[in-house]
Amino acid sequence: MLDWERLKDCANADGEFRLHARFWTGTLKIANGPHSTRIDMRDGAISAIEPWFASLAGDLSVSAPAAEWEALLAPTPQPFYQDLYAATVHHGFTATGNRTHFCAYYPALRRLVELMRDVKNSEA
Repeated sequence: MLDWERLKDCANADGEFRLHARFWTGTLKIANGPHSTRIDMRDGAISAIEPWFASLAGDLSVSAPAAEWEALLAPTPQPFYQDLYAATVHHGFTATGNRTHFCAYYPALRRLVELMRDVKNSEA
């Protein structure tokens, strides 16, 4: 899907992400079709990113088929793919888990998706 180490470095160096993620400690699961990735957050920074092999959900889980991720991470996304929340309402994305974390850290999650888009499209 993308260079996860580069995403970690970009996110941890990004002022907007760090501001919105401050105090966030938890686990985010990104499920891209059959492939899942675990993102560990510690005190507002990404401490680790690794493949997720467990069947258990993290504190938050964002999942969609691979084609949906491709549309969300496109250089110029089509309508309702420009934002994760819109993609959960109008497309095949689901966000599950701790609603308190989702609400409190949605701006950080939104920024993380933007950084994912940047990393993915700079790889090409």
